[in-house]
Amino acid sequence: MKSEVKENKVDFSLIRYSQCWEDTEILLESLDISEKDVCFGILSAGDNVFSMLTENPEKVIALDISFPQIALAKLKREIFKNFDYEEMLEFMGIKNSSKRIGMYEKIREKLEKDVRDYWDLNREAIETGVIHIGKFEKFFKIFREKILPLIHNKKRVEGLFEKKSRQEREEYYNKHWNNFRWKLMFKLFLSKSIVGKFGRDKEFFRYAEKDISEEMNKRSKYALCELDSYENPYIHYIMMGNYRLDCLPYFLRRENFENIRKNLHKLEIVQNSVEEYLDEIDFKINKFNLSDIFEYMSLENYRNLMKKIYDNADNNAILAYWNLIVERNSAKLNYTENEMKENIENKKNNIEKNFQRMEEFDKKLHKKDKTFFYTDFVVEKVIKYGNN
Repeated sequence: MKSEVKENKVDFSLIRYSQCWEDTEILLESLDISEKDVCFGILSAGDNVFSMLTENPEKVIALDISFPQIALAKLKREIFKNFDYEEMLEFMGIKNSSKRIGMYEKIREKLEKDVRDYWDLNREAIETGVIHIGKFEKFFKIFREKILPLIHNKKRVEGLFEKKSRQEREEYYNKHWNNFRWKLMFKLFLSKSIVGKFGRDKEFFRYAEKDISEEMNKRSKYALCELDSYENPYIHYIMMGNYRLDCLPYFLRRENFENIRKNLHKLEIVQNSVEEYLDEIDFKINKFNLSDIFEYMSLENYRNLMKKIYDNADNNAILAYWNLIVERNSAKLNYTENEMKENIENKKNNIEKNFQRMEEFDKKLHKKDKTFFYTDFVVEKVIKYGNN
């Protein structure tokens, strides 16, 4: 099966994400990984597939089309293997350091040749700290250094991260934060064209059904009022440029370090498209971390890929994925009457009943999603043998 994402004009020659911008905690809660599970995950920057290892599964297959993303994850893997917790934070870029190149030299020969060659040519990125080097992270840096100071002064930004009750957060938002310039920022800086040029690839908006600036405005209000910014590492990074040591993403927390390290041998990193990989395997998968990959493909290709996932999934397998501004969930798998009239084969290929959306559960998880910009979080169970 051909991959639409692989064949479109997306630039895969750069590190687009040097961090995973999906809430690991709701992902792990949704998947409920057990020791016998064979897991599949979209690699991206590697953070969430590393986190899946903390559940001690049988295996985690992490897949990405982009070689730079592969090189980044393999570098992070060697850092986990060869350094202690504090050194890992130092190398990643959480702590200030002048030792990163020296640390790289210590593990350089342990990297595969193509990965080593890549980082030999990108030592400046290593010096910066690898969590800060992605195109998306640089987009946030532009926002933080060029746009945010025009909206709020440093004191007001810092005030956002003071501990507050739900009522106090809403009062702060209404009285101090949600000014005219903040509202204008969404229309100007978070338009589809600007985000496509400086953040995500413009091709990722091909099937956009919603206005991204309007949705981000709504979701940011939810995040700043309903969620606690003090406990949200993602908002802290966006606004402040790094993480507090007492508020780190899941894979960077001290309590998860050893569990990740001891299970790294269970992680298989593969460069391929999801479609082509699933065509090749001869085993079943129990848990799928699908990121937001369906955002980038047509409805028809979404249906085709879900059919392929179904064929390669074990009974009661769980899928978890996010929607940003394109609606994708199993209700969309059902062909309309007009579509079935146009092509009788559509009726045969209706696969909606092969998946059961766990909507009450995923809505509950979405309400506490700290990566607040997603408009939906979808958790679905594979139904085989007529079970429920």
